[in-house]
Amino acid sequence: VSTFRQAFSFTVVRNPWTRLVSAYRDKLSDEKSGGASKRSIGMKIVGEMRGIKDKEELQKLYPTFTEFAKWLVKHHGSGNPHFHQQYTTLCIPNARYDYIVPLEYAGVLSKEVWVELMRTPHF
Repeated sequence: VSTFRQAFSFTVVRNPWTRLVSAYRDKLSDEKSGGASKRSIGMKIVGEMRGIKDKEELQKLYPTFTEFAKWLVKHHGSGNPHFHQQYTTLCIPNARYDYIVPLEYAGVLSKEVWVELMRTPHF
C-alpha cells in the first residue's frame, strides 16, 4: 500500500443546505441585505424556469429559491463556483477521508483531528 493511501486525511465542508441558502441569498435573491450580485445568472434561471424571453421583463424578476434549487439540479451546479457541489472543490476529490468535518462543528471536532495528526508520522 502506498504511503499516500496510508496518510491521514481530512476535509472541512460546509453544511450543503446552509451553503445553498447562503448562495441564493448572497448571489441571487432580491433581499435588501445582499443578493443579486450575479444578476445575469438570476435572469437566466428565471428565463429558463418560467419560459420568459423578454429581457425587459426579466430585468424586473428574481428567481425564487425553489427555481434556483431546481435549476442547480438540472445543471449540476453550473454557472458559478459558489453553486458547484463541494466534492468538486476538494484537494483530492476521490480520496477516502478519515474525517469529514462539518464547518459548523469544526471547533469541537478539530480536537480529534489534531490528536490524529500528532499521532500520524510525517513523511
